[in-house]
Amino acid sequence: MANLSRRAFFTRLSATPEVVSPVRPPWTTEQRIEDKCTGCFECVKACPEAILFSADNRPYLKTGVGECTFCEECAKACPEDDLFDLTAAPWRLTAEIQQGACLLGKGVSCQTCTDSCDPRALRFDMRVAPTGKIQLDADQCNGCGACLISCPVDAIAMNDQSRESLANA
Repeated sequence: MANLSRRAFFTRLSATPEVVSPVRPPWTTEQRIEDKCTGCFECVKACPEAILFSADNRPYLKTGVGECTFCEECAKACPEDDLFDLTAAPWRLTAEIQQGACLLGKGVSCQTCTDSCDPRALRFDMRVAPTGKIQLDADQCNGCGACLISCPVDAIAMNDQSRESLANA
């Protein structure tokens, strides 16, 4: 148990957690959701993978429950004409491998994430001893989440590149 002073204990309890905005459905942005979404949730109902949910009268993507197949059903179901932009990239999500948590780093052979990655953004590199290492080609990653749900030890997270860009601006 950590040795905390009374002041440190109450300071930690009263600390305000960082609020992270949710990942929105593909082909839309936080700004478009705020400006144009009516909260009808037709996009949520239309998602065949059941990865879209609603909170605060807005749709969001719940990572880790399924993969996005980019079927466009969410966008097609939306009654708002310009909420979704199918000419744009669906989003700027990429996988991030937590190498310390990955089974390969513990000497256990596993390739479930590479096997599930259709765009082949994840590659198994046998040059790293003893059991190899997963390499990510971020340019090939479409952020679908297939690797995330296939990993048996939750060693993969989805990284929102658009938030990183905003943080570094």
